[in-house]
Amino acid sequence: MIEGVRYRFLFRHSGVVKSAVTALGLAFFVLLASCAPRLPMAPDDEYDTQTIAVLSQAIRLLENRYIDPLPPEQLAFKAIEGLQPLDPDIKVDLTPDLIIARYGKDPITRLPLPADTPDDDANNNSANVWASLVMDCVRAYRVYSPALRQVSALDLQSYLISGAIDGLDPYSRYENPNRAAISRDRREGYIGIGVDVIAGSGYPVIKKITENSPATQYGLHPGDQIVSVDGTDLYNRSRLDVSQQLKGAPETIAQLEINPTGSNMVRAVSVPRARIIARTVFPEIRHNALIIEVSSFNNDTADEIDQAIHDARIWSNGPLQGIIMDLRGNRGGLLNQGVSVADAFLTSGPIGTTITRVPAAKHIFTSDARDVTHGLPLVVLINGRTASSAELVAAALQDRARAVLVGSTSFGKGAVQAINDLANHGTITFTWSRLVAPSGYTFDRIGLHPAICTSKAADISPRQLVLDSQKQTGQLSAIMAAWRQVNFLDESTRHKLRNTCPPSYDADKFDIDVALALIENPVAYGYFRQQTALEIAGMPTNR
Repeated sequence: MIEGVRYRFLFRHSGVVKSAVTALGLAFFVLLASCAPRLPMAPDDEYDTQTIAVLSQAIRLLENRYIDPLPPEQLAFKAIEGLQPLDPDIKVDLTPDLIIARYGKDPITRLPLPADTPDDDANNNSANVWASLVMDCVRAYRVYSPALRQVSALDLQSYLISGAIDGLDPYSRYENPNRAAISRDRREGYIGIGVDVIAGSGYPVIKKITENSPATQYGLHPGDQIVSVDGTDLYNRSRLDVSQQLKGAPETIAQLEINPTGSNMVRAVSVPRARIIARTVFPEIRHNALIIEVSSFNNDTADEIDQAIHDARIWSNGPLQGIIMDLRGNRGGLLNQGVSVADAFLTSGPIGTTITRVPAAKHIFTSDARDVTHGLPLVVLINGRTASSAELVAAALQDRARAVLVGSTSFGKGAVQAINDLANHGTITFTWSRLVAPSGYTFDRIGLHPAICTSKAADISPRQLVLDSQKQTGQLSAIMAAWRQVNFLDESTRHKLRNTCPPSYDADKFDIDVALALIENPVAYGYFRQQTALEIAGMPTNR
């Protein structure tokens, strides 16, 4: 095509004959081109090599570490299907011997499937072969698909890997490098000044400031514009770029130029960088009871809870009468932090285990002999948004007769995900095990049942609800026994059991008032502990 343009330019002023010859030649060239088979585009060596490496790593991880066995041909097939949101005409068929790439209805290439490689030593090479096969199909599609030709390498990797894991389970996902960095900072913290910004058009504006961060201490406020960092002008910089500029090594100084909100003056501010991690624990004392709201589990959560208990003993008007741990709306987070939180309230014994085919994902979690509260009454609040690590904490405390659960049936996410860093700095997160409570059942898909259900309570005082629930002798223990024995795959029975205390998604004051009333009633507190734990000990479970 390029040569055709060049020759047409040379003949433009050469007369009618040459123009006619040129027109005939072009027509003949087009006819030949339409009859000749289309060949795959030549690879972009750098980008395609990077994509093969990243996709190969993802296939290898999924094949070896996903909770259920995944054949590589399935992953390759699904990876190619992942291109369809980009271009719906991209189609693929799989036969026992071939992978057939189609564009629309027309097959454009047929490629033989790699031979089986059962030897574990060949696994790395096998993943690379399958990733290369996917890229051969991508190159064929590029000839026909303008959208695919224009996509960047990172976006192509996102389509392929997201396609490979599509439909595995609700929790497996791929995050591109930008999203992965944000998630990593949320889990592990980062070195910076503690601001979140709106950026991309004009100068970045501070949207939010982390509590007790250097930004707070040095007088920055939401709405302030950041003009520059360390001499680098930030006009029209992306949010990711601004965030990277604000980060740095520990104990370094960020030299900022700030345009305060409501002012036309720019001032210089020197703000030391420090480790920033979002606060997850929010304590208060009410009626000599410590209420600890735990929003999620990150690297600091267990330490924050320990500090909250220590501070409450100092600041309470009298001796602490009990602790209320509010896990409503807590969707989980770092599993090891959930284990540490449960450990803080338990003496020696089990916290939970995992079931999996993956050796690296097999864990037995146990508590040490130290209960930091010395056995203070403990009530845990749960609702339909309590999930994952938060459910493990509540299940361990319930099974071990250490706490009474109040609220509604929880979400039911006992699946554990592994977060894997990829070569492109993105992450692939997938399920590799399921959690098992100390009594031996997995709460995945069914959740936890509270001792006192508030989702059905109407026009009743907290104290009366405690008393009425206590009168239902034998009913609670029967529900708990059935709860732990239901078949993991029995959707109908699980649904019926969950409806005995329907999930609630509110986090209102009533649940806290019920917990306070329970702490004030030692007889009722002891009754509910036993009904939800000891009477089911030794019975068969749904594991």
